[in-house]
Amino acid sequence: MCTPLELKKVGPCTIVVTVSIPAESIITLPTKALEIKMIRKALKITQSRFFNCAASVRGLPHDTPKLFIGGFVRKDIQYSEPVRQTATTAEGIIKDFVVDIPISCVIDLGKHLTFPPVYYDQQQEYGFSTSKSLPSGFSSKDQLISRDLTEFNVLSQQFYNTLPTFRLLFSQINEMDDAIDPMPLHGGPFEESTFRTLQEKMIILIQLEVTFPNYVDHTECYDQHDDDCKHRNHKKD
Repeated sequence: MCTPLELKKVGPCTIVVTVSIPAESIITLPTKALEIKMIRKALKITQSRFFNCAASVRGLPHDTPKLFIGGFVRKDIQYSEPVRQTATTAEGIIKDFVVDIPISCVIDLGKHLTFPPVYYDQQQEYGFSTSKSLPSGFSSKDQLISRDLTEFNVLSQQFYNTLPTFRLLFSQINEMDDAIDPMPLHGGPFEESTFRTLQEKMIILIQLEVTFPNYVDHTECYDQHDDDCKHRNHKKD
């Protein structure tokens, strides 16, 4: 679960969400590496799903809307693999290895914005009354009047809610990669070592624009460090 760093309404139906997502993984290279030369990264978002909360009912707990974000970071690791060495030299070849690091986050959108409501499907049964003659023991003037239980009639209504649209505005990846299995380079310079396993830690900063089909109500400022926000809250008070 992630708390947004910033949640800002930028239009009648549009909000911008800024969130920081931590990720950690263990990467095993296909061969021994002497040194990492370069790592190129690209963020790929594969899931952006909005979950609205049910309408509040007095006396019952009330949830907040959530935003599910999922995807991966594509990493292209270029490293040198040692092939020959002497006591004072080390020679290697450049290898390339691509790996996808999965990321996921559930963003709590809080209680400060009211999003378009969810319309629920409905199903209603109905029937018709019938009259039948009564068996012996009843007056011939009386009849059995009741609902016909041999029929089933139903009225169904389906509402086709529209999902919001998403657009990635900005991303930033801050990473640290540490070798956790270094071994001295046999026959090479004393200070050189090789490794295959990297422990990776990343902080992914994402700014996402979410546009809803209907108006979003701004009930209260979210960013209390914003001067305009403080002014509006003061006017409400």
